[in-house]
Amino acid sequence: MLPEEFIRYAFEERVAGIKKLAEGKFGPEALIGFTRHNAAIITCGKAGVNGSIKGIGFIHREDLLAETIGKLREELRRPYNPREALEFLLNEIYVREKIDFTKFVSLELAKKHTWQNVISGSREATILFFTPPSTSYEVRCEVEVHEGDEIWEYTNAVHDVFHRPKKPRDWSKTPAYLFKIREIYDNGERAMGVRIYP
Repeated sequence: MLPEEFIRYAFEERVAGIKKLAEGKFGPEALIGFTRHNAAIITCGKAGVNGSIKGIGFIHREDLLAETIGKLREELRRPYNPREALEFLLNEIYVREKIDFTKFVSLELAKKHTWQNVISGSREATILFFTPPSTSYEVRCEVEVHEGDEIWEYTNAVHDVFHRPKKPRDWSKTPAYLFKIREIYDNGERAMGVRIYP
């Protein structure tokens, strides 16, 4: 199990920010808190050393994926209402008991340097979180590409529940990354690089 301090930062405090957004209380603090969603993905490979900001989040446990995907499909068939979409995410997706805290997922929307590095054989990535003024975590991972499977559908569907496009996106153009967590370092100003997991 990941350290509780990291789960609190990367999950619990993120959920608290989404609740504020759903209540219409999205001020500067909530905006800064959104850094938990937009991390820097660092890779090295054919395209060289690269850092790219990408939306990232935990995934549901494998035994729950099929059920969750069914609910996501239903939600995406409904007319879009931002408040109802946030309520759906809070009630169905951001539920601690459903989360696999050993894995993150993200979409590849650009297919540029990160993509070139990963498909060229590099299977290592670092996810760097930074929330001002001084909170930072370095998460070292093994990375996989997923297309056309449950991980791919889950990641695309969660993205579109929140960022609902006016016209349906062609998901075949947006592979998903699965990041399996190997190590976590507290890079904040107090710890300055202390490993906290495993």
